[in-house]
Amino acid sequence: MTTATTTTTSGRGGGRQNYIDWLRNLGILFLFPYHTARVFDADASFYVKGEVNAFSTVLVQLSYWFMPLLFLLAGSASFHALKRRSAGRYVSERVSRLLVPLLFGVLVVVPPQAYYALRFHRGYEGSYAGFLWRYFTDFSSWSEYAGGISPAHLWFVLFLFLISAALVQPMLALARRGYTPGWLRRPPLALLPVAPLTALSYLPEVGGKNIFVFAAYFMLGFLVATDDSIMDMVERRRPLFLALAVCGAAGVLLLGGQESLPATAVRDLACWTALLAMLGYGRRYLNGGSKAVAYCNEAAFPLYVLHQTFLVATGFHVLRHADAGPLPYVVIMTVSFALSLITYEIVRRWGLTRFVLGLGRRRPPAVAGAGSAGGAARPSRS
Repeated sequence: MTTATTTTTSGRGGGRQNYIDWLRNLGILFLFPYHTARVFDADASFYVKGEVNAFSTVLVQLSYWFMPLLFLLAGSASFHALKRRSAGRYVSERVSRLLVPLLFGVLVVVPPQAYYALRFHRGYEGSYAGFLWRYFTDFSSWSEYAGGISPAHLWFVLFLFLISAALVQPMLALARRGYTPGWLRRPPLALLPVAPLTALSYLPEVGGKNIFVFAAYFMLGFLVATDDSIMDMVERRRPLFLALAVCGAAGVLLLGGQESLPATAVRDLACWTALLAMLGYGRRYLNGGSKAVAYCNEAAFPLYVLHQTFLVATGFHVLRHADAGPLPYVVIMTVSFALSLITYEIVRRWGLTRFVLGLGRRRPPAVAGAGSAGGAARPSRS
């Protein structure tokens, strides 16, 4: 993600892009209900766990579009960024905006999550200092409560940097040639990416995540951004894509957690059409600028980096008193959001803390739509 807005004014692939900022920021806000649901869903693999409930389980099952959306928006933002940047500048910006926060996060932000997980799941009673020695010397697993060093939720930042760096030259070549995929302007053909997405899902994973699939969503976001006529079609056909997405969601629920080829294809169809529907409705209704979205453009990435530590810590203490029902869900979500926002308000005021969170120099506030092209789902972070 980057903090710069993705708004441009004219030219090929250069229509107003405020909706990219809106979608990204709404996606970051969705982290709080989503990761709170992870505390109460049927999957046992999370740092702290309460009593399972159907709402949280279904919410997590139907959130397959969430991380693909952030990669897609990062790819779209990268198209606009590369119109004004060389490959070297693009990569160097991502070093400061992605790798520096990643290093800071792994060293400072993530360890408390593993500490609380060990206390919750394994009854660890040692000191935090003693835990840190274990954390920084155990490289055995990236699982939520193994207790060793891990990027945790910052895997997204790592993947985004690797994908951006690996694809910068192909993206730059396509941008300079003025290439645009004409087939994406036709609704039936716009569904073709489902096939390669399904095929890529069978490639090896890294830490339980498939970087090839996310790279494909990133590149699809780039391609969609190359010509406004593609988004014209997506906006015009948004009801169709929404209907397909709803049918796909029903299929995902019916098939449960099956890993068969048909189930994978249904999930990928549901995800891709959901993303197209979001782009279409976003472009139609979320293309205005406001002070709120301008504020969120900068806040989004720090909130992403910080949120899960506050959520896990809050969850640990709340679950000791109540682990079922809507109240602990609401308390965990609300308190973690408030703590994340308060922390952002503190750290954004100093140069060093801005640097370690990838914010760059402090700039005067501006209404979304008045900025330069270039952000990425900072996540956007491209």
